[in-house]
Amino acid sequence: MGSRRSFLPARAGVLTLVTALVATGTAVLTAAPASAQTVTETTASSWAYVDSAAPKASFVNQPGNAPVGAHTYAGGTNHVFKSYVTFDISALKGNPLERAYVSTGETAVTDCAHPRSTEVWLTDPAKKPTWNNQPAELVKATGPYIDSSCPSRQVTWTVTAAIQAAMDAGRTTATFVLRLPEDQQNDPASGREYNPRAVLGLTFDKTPGKPSGLSVNYQACTAKPTVVSRQAHLSATVPDGDDSIINGEFAFWPADAPDQRKTVGTMGAGLNGEIWTDADSFLTEGVTYVWQARGKDYQGVWGPWSGTCKFTTDFTPPAAAPVITSADYAAQAPPGAGGTGVPGTFVFDAKGDKDVVGFRWDGGYVAADRKGGKATVRYAPKTSGPVSIGAVSVDAAGNQSPSAGYRFWVASNQPGVTCAPFDDFVGVARTCTFTPVGSTPVTAYVYHLGNQPDDTVAAGPDGTATVQVTPTDPDLTYLQLSVRAQLATGYLTSESSETVVSEPGEPEVESLTANPTQGLPAQFRVHAVLPGSVSFTYHWNDGEMSTVPLDADGTATVTLTPATSSWGSFYGYTTTASGQNSGWGGLNVSVASNKPKVTSAEYPEGGGMTGAVGVPGTFVFSSPVPGAVSYTYEFDNGVHGTVAAGPDGTASVVFTPTEPYINSIYATTKFADGSVSEQGGYTFYVNYSAPRFECDATGWSVAPGQHIQCTLSPVQANLASYGYAVDSGPETTVAPGPDGTATIGFDVPADRTSGSYVQLRLWSTNTAGTRTDETGTSFYVYVNTGTSARTAHAV
Repeated sequence: MGSRRSFLPARAGVLTLVTALVATGTAVLTAAPASAQTVTETTASSWAYVDSAAPKASFVNQPGNAPVGAHTYAGGTNHVFKSYVTFDISALKGNPLERAYVSTGETAVTDCAHPRSTEVWLTDPAKKPTWNNQPAELVKATGPYIDSSCPSRQVTWTVTAAIQAAMDAGRTTATFVLRLPEDQQNDPASGREYNPRAVLGLTFDKTPGKPSGLSVNYQACTAKPTVVSRQAHLSATVPDGDDSIINGEFAFWPADAPDQRKTVGTMGAGLNGEIWTDADSFLTEGVTYVWQARGKDYQGVWGPWSGTCKFTTDFTPPAAAPVITSADYAAQAPPGAGGTGVPGTFVFDAKGDKDVVGFRWDGGYVAADRKGGKATVRYAPKTSGPVSIGAVSVDAAGNQSPSAGYRFWVASNQPGVTCAPFDDFVGVARTCTFTPVGSTPVTAYVYHLGNQPDDTVAAGPDGTATVQVTPTDPDLTYLQLSVRAQLATGYLTSESSETVVSEPGEPEVESLTANPTQGLPAQFRVHAVLPGSVSFTYHWNDGEMSTVPLDADGTATVTLTPATSSWGSFYGYTTTASGQNSGWGGLNVSVASNKPKVTSAEYPEGGGMTGAVGVPGTFVFSSPVPGAVSYTYEFDNGVHGTVAAGPDGTASVVFTPTEPYINSIYATTKFADGSVSEQGGYTFYVNYSAPRFECDATGWSVAPGQHIQCTLSPVQANLASYGYAVDSGPETTVAPGPDGTATIGFDVPADRTSGSYVQLRLWSTNTAGTRTDETGTSFYVYVNTGTSARTAHAV
């Protein structure tokens, strides 16, 4: 039997499992990775099994499945098996392991009633194991984790500690044995077979690589130290196999004092693995520093240190400003020299200061011809008159000297330009003349109008040129005609410009319809302003564009029918026979709705309370648009319907309100063409129709047994009777007297206790049997003789 010895793992991981079916039907468990980690799955590179019935035989990479436990063969022979699978783990070298698992599927189970208890152990390496020479079993895996099926298509064991042990032993492969526990190993009912193509899943962190691309102040490191001033921006690029976010640190020290090594963290990191920091606050004048960097990944794993790089500090700037001279632009007073666009040579001189390696001037940086030497630049002035340029001397560390200025006078040579007419309509050509300025002959002029492209015209014998330019954009009123002179020397001067005014000529529009109404034709009169206009193109409310011809007098009448109410927008432009468009002109108009109008003599809109609950009213519908065939209405108590329009286009409906106070009706018109108007609304007020009353009860309260009399006055028309009820008692009807009033009486119940209330409800009914809304009052019962009194009434 195989021996077991202690093999303590370096660390253990936690396994998170996610199930996925592969094409072979075998389920594979994959570990859910943490951020920026490497996850791999490796199939066993080899497998073998050992057989107790053939103790000296080795069965390596045999066809078929991997047997585990006891199996009984023909003739009653009992065989006990263990199977071994070997995996390549070389990818883990130098990389921290997070978690690992082994997974395979059962291909045969002797008896599913027996619990699954197959063990997985890390063993010593075993290329050709035999029953008599089994490799030592070192670290037991956790598991198995299984599904509920039998045979299970996926059985998994956590092997993090086992793989870590193999790594700690310096192995590049890991061999595992699949076996049954000792107390089940010889029981044929517990036997199983597994797919030998087991999978090893690994989640690990690839250690950041050795940094490269070291630079100081964005200059790549070389064998010669970079000279810096008070700023030392250090950067390096760190490769990381996990493509994780890289951090890191930098170490630097004086070249002659490595014991003063200082380490600082990064100040920033890029997605491409670049890390950087600024060492400014740690630097001292005149010291050569050595530095290096290393990376740290998302998991906190440090990579190796980079090679070293050097820089030397120099905080002292050049003492003197450079001297600036120019033979081409020596004049310092009018009329000056050269001209705009005419380059001249300017010399910067460090006057032998060996610290100076170059100059920074208005046009950038230029290197000196030698330390403490000179530099020559070419500069073409852009303006005439007094012009200045400045420069400073720069040493190898980038320190700058005091600045020097050089003032000179540039001769005027920008061409003259005049245009006529100065102000005219868009599309009208302007004649413009260019004239030379200065002593240098002009061969041509380069010009453009507004945002139009450049054009070139040759100069005549006298140096002038005449061109025609035409403004074509009606949206641009003020345009600049810009022109430069092409000198005989080949140089272009700076620009001169002339303003050209372009009137857009937007058409004038007036409404011929006093009150445009939705659904009715409306007319607009258009008057062209742009001369030569032959058509008018317009839209209504940002709808489709339409074009109509203009009459000989430049006018047109446009008829359209607004489809909606509220505001309408009528805008357009005219076009000439040559295709020139004017600016946009037009107007906004108020469009009345085509909703029906509702009126009622009994219930005027928003008026006083004339009618009352139970009093019928006639509501008349009319349309501001001809062609009404019917009206559909709905009162806010739910009464609704459709009524046909008469020959005059009106219709009416009789409605008897059942609710007092505010009532509303909503209506639409249907026209002969089948269209329906917008909805109109009408609000009216309805009086309460309940009777008014006055009672003789005195004071705020009444006593038990007290008799109360009330006089009722009519509100409802065609009154037939009054009705009343006390509390929840029976309803009582009384007839009105000749004057329409009635008197009722009732006793406060004798058993009513102090603090209670007596409720009185009142109403009336007309001859048509319509009952009004109710009114009434409450009497407070209080047992206290001598209470002050007042009359209770309601009107």
